[in-house]
Formats: sequence, C-alpha cells, structure tokens
Amino acid sequence: MKPRPFLIGLSLTAGVAMLGAVAIQRLQVLDLRAEQQQKLADATVPTDPTPPQVASSPSVSREVLQLRNQVGQLRRRRDELLPVRAEHDRLVLELAARGTNASGLPRNFIRKSEARLVGYSSPEATLQSFLYAIRNRDLTNFFQAFTPEGVSRLKSQGLESPDRLEKLFDESQDLIGLSILDQKRQQDLIAANVQILPGLPPTPILFRLVNSQWKMDELP
Repeated sequence: MKPRPFLIGLSLTAGVAMLGAVAIQRLQVLDLRAEQQQKLADATVPTDPTPPQVASSPSVSREVLQLRNQVGQLRRRRDELLPVRAEHDRLVLELAARGTNASGLPRNFIRKSEARLVGYSSPEATLQSFLYAIRNRDLTNFFQAFTPEGVSRLKSQGLESPDRLEKLFDESQDLIGLSILDQKRQQDLIAANVQILPGLPPTPILFRLVNSQWKMDELP
C-alpha cells in the first residue's frame, strides 16, 4: 500500500531514531572487536605469576567513545523533537477544525465527525460512508466501500488481520475528512482527485460501478 498523508507517522523522529540504531549497532560491533582483541592477547601472553597487562587498541577505544557520544546526542535530539511533532499535529488539527471560512476547506469537504452511512450512490456518498466506517471502526462497512478487487488487494496487504485494521483505525484518528476536487467519468468508471486538506497534494482514486454502486479500488 503506498503511503497516504493521513497515515504518515513520526517521520522526522523515526529518522533520528534510525540513525541512533545504526550508531548503536556500530558501537556493539566495535565493543565485540575490542573483546576479541583482548581474548587474543590473553591467549598469546605466556603464563606468568604476575597479572598480565592487556593493552587495548587506542583507535578502537577512541571510536567507541565517539560513537557513544553520538548515540547520546541522537537520543537527546529525538526526545527534543517529540514535543515539536506533537505541537505540529495539534496546530494542523486546530486549523482544520476551525470551519470552512477560517481554514479554507472546500464547500464539498466531508467531515469525518459528521459522516453518516449514506450508501454508495455516488463517489461523494461512498467517501462519506467510508469515513463513517473509520470513525465507528465498522469493519463490515469499511470493506463495503471497496470493489471486490480492492478488498482482495487490501487483504493481500495484511488488512485482513484485525490487529492491522485496528492499527489503521488508530492511525486515521487525526483524519479530518475528505473532498473530491474533480472527477472524470467514462462509462462505469470515475477517476477522481481526492484531497485530505488544502495544501496537501490530492490522491487519484478510481471508483467503479458495481451493482449500481460506486466503490473505491484503493484507500484514499
């Protein structure tokens, strides 16, 4: 499933954490190397009643200290970014929740908080029923918004698992709503550009007419 704007999580924080993980792995490798050098030195030193003096590699020791310092800096940076990301999300949600005039939301914007189960007689109705299903964690009506091919595709991507679906619902809590910017119809197909919020790039979604109902082929 290709990433969607409302499913993107802690990208900046995750990047910092990834760098930290790489540094930690490298630190572990260097520690293991130093330990092996020490064991080799112990094995080659002849038996002597005087306790042997094991010389550690200065270059390895310096690199270990440097990496430990980098790991500490990355962890502190990650912790500093957490409140920044939370504040960013709060401001985005506050801006979107102020109303159509204040936030510049289009007149046809479908709010998730106001969505009802209205069937699938049009792409707009399908999106509203889809948002209703997400808000109420309604698995049955969630899958009803998709074509049979779309359902098979979602299940092949792991969404058949209840845990995966619950995670999707959790990640969608920040979703304010959806709107259709434009659409083009060709017989039983409608190609629509669906937008989550003004300023974000729209997502092309294909709606198919299935038993007189418009169903989506994939997630917005």
